[in-house]
Amino acid sequence: MDNKAKWFTNARFGLFIHWGLSSFRGCGVWGRHYQKISQEEYEADIHNFNPTDFDPVRWAELAWDAGMRYVVFTTKHHEGFCMYDSRYTDFKITKSPYGKDITRELTDAFRQKGFKIGYYHSLVDWHHPDYIPCPECPAYESEKSEPKPHDLKKYQQYLYDNVKQLLTQYGKIDILWLDYTSMYKTSAEWDPARLVEMIYRMQPDILLNDRLSYDKKAYWGDFLTPEISVPNQPVSVNGNRMPWESCMTLNEHWGYYQGDHNFKPWETVSTALINCVSKDGNLLMNVGPDANGNLPPETLELLKRLADWSQYSGEAYRGAGPASFTAPAGTLYTWSNGVLYLYLMLKPMGDLLLPGLRGKIKRGTLLRDGSPVHIESVWGRELLAHDEQRIRHEKATAGDILKLELL
Repeated sequence: MDNKAKWFTNARFGLFIHWGLSSFRGCGVWGRHYQKISQEEYEADIHNFNPTDFDPVRWAELAWDAGMRYVVFTTKHHEGFCMYDSRYTDFKITKSPYGKDITRELTDAFRQKGFKIGYYHSLVDWHHPDYIPCPECPAYESEKSEPKPHDLKKYQQYLYDNVKQLLTQYGKIDILWLDYTSMYKTSAEWDPARLVEMIYRMQPDILLNDRLSYDKKAYWGDFLTPEISVPNQPVSVNGNRMPWESCMTLNEHWGYYQGDHNFKPWETVSTALINCVSKDGNLLMNVGPDANGNLPPETLELLKRLADWSQYSGEAYRGAGPASFTAPAGTLYTWSNGVLYLYLMLKPMGDLLLPGLRGKIKRGTLLRDGSPVHIESVWGRELLAHDEQRIRHEKATAGDILKLELL
């Protein structure tokens, strides 16, 4: 593993924040495209977007308590609205009634709390006149009948200049999360060699993700980004194992979507996190603030529950990785410093039978309260496989972790 990625694979849990002009309509970050909102109507919202409730210090506290150790913030999504004081467009937060550089405010607050800082920046830009539309762009259908001229070189320079600004005026940036090269485009559209050279020159220790390339044949960066899924095995590209993280939404949308209350239970998030770590990956969990700068009540409740869980569970994922043993059905294993952590996806029906561990467990405890795990050495062994170990803890339930110290 590259030493510069060591912090990333130790952190394991990150906060993704999808926030921008789309939150004013509560339509999600793809709303302009899917709801066929005209550019003029949509972009007029800049005159009313004023998130005066935004409290980055509070957000940092909530995320830290929930166990996260890095943040990835949307400096610009596909809509083209810059959440920073871009020198190259007036379509930006500092031209809204809010008037301040949200990226600066968030970066300072999260960095002071101890977070590593990441910026999401879209390669796509539905606002810029020289961006060439594809079928995943609002202007695509209209331009099929009324083609418009586009100067790709101008757009490439605009992208380059904005990324350079982000990497030079906010201090050390730990992650650059570029999004995305669609199946309808190639990486050549971004002038990638020039862009990548500048990125590493400006920030030599930065981690760059893999989305400059759709086919993963070039420009796959420093880590891989499977989306809204947990892979069944450690992720690789071209046969090479690489650091990876899976990005997930808490409900059904990226960004704030009014009326979408289909939020996942906290146990689903904790299971996804441990599942990623068990396969040597990270979880990047997304939140979508509303137009006033508030996190939805469901998000706040989930963060609180994760904070309660992470108080005792952090050692099972932060700095941990895959185990060499096979976890029984309904459980997941992680491993760190000679300790096996057994995560329960469900409350056990009875005893747990652990393959390959007979006689290998020195002691076990329930992380939640430190109470001992019973390691059965006499009863019920006659029908076990020769290498299975029987254990039990009557209080253990879904979301709990058993800490098993091995001989």
